[in-house]
Amino acid sequence: MSLRSYLIFMTLATVTAWVAWAVVLHGVDPTRAGIVGFFLFYLTFSMAVFGSISILGLLVRLWRSHAELPSRLAVRSFRHGILFSILITGSLVLFSQNWFRWWTMLLVVLIVTLVEMAFLSSRES
Repeated sequence: MSLRSYLIFMTLATVTAWVAWAVVLHGVDPTRAGIVGFFLFYLTFSMAVFGSISILGLLVRLWRSHAELPSRLAVRSFRHGILFSILITGSLVLFSQNWFRWWTMLLVVLIVTLVEMAFLSSRES
């Protein structure tokens, strides 16, 4: 897959995810939807945030780095998009359950950092 087709596909998927999140946000009554409504809310939101961070990260990396292969930049931005969307969505879930404290957020950030360090160390060996 070329970089252009990857960007087109990711942009279309991200726009679709944002539209789906808006439909869930405006069309689902949280008092009657139960767990399915909350699951749809967090799923569509995390997909939309993931796509946005991944695309923006790739565009910034392409703008700043001309020496590295675009495929490596795409893989790195994809991974960072996943990790940051987990971080943001996890923060929202913790906040909705009244578990959002400085130490729980520190623990979530530490776990995400350890996952990224595992990816970086496995790449070098």
